[in-house]
Amino acid sequence: MASSSATTIASPSSSGSGITERRGIPGAQFVEDVQTYLNQLGLDVTSALAVLQERLQQYKLVEMKLLAQQRDLQAKIPDIEKCLDVVATLQAKKGTGEYTLVVRLADIWH
Repeated sequence: MASSSATTIASPSSSGSGITERRGIPGAQFVEDVQTYLNQLGLDVTSALAVLQERLQQYKLVEMKLLAQQRDLQAKIPDIEKCLDVVATLQAKKGTGEYTLVVRLADIWH
């Protein structure tokens, strides 16, 4: 019954109030009057609460994924800055013909 209710709740939000979906999760809808909201959807309190709890879990999952992605991207910032420094150095030495290449093969090679 929860899946049919989810479809019922998702359709008014995408058509009526202009709330857009992003990544397959409908946008949150502000409910001014709970009784009117439930009557419009034709749901009882427990089924509406179950659908809204499911949607909350979807939002939490997306939040966790975005926080993990943010953490991974911030971990890459030092490497990107080093690469930018190398590019700036190479651009500065572009006209001089002076290039020094040091390749570290492994720690055991001396």
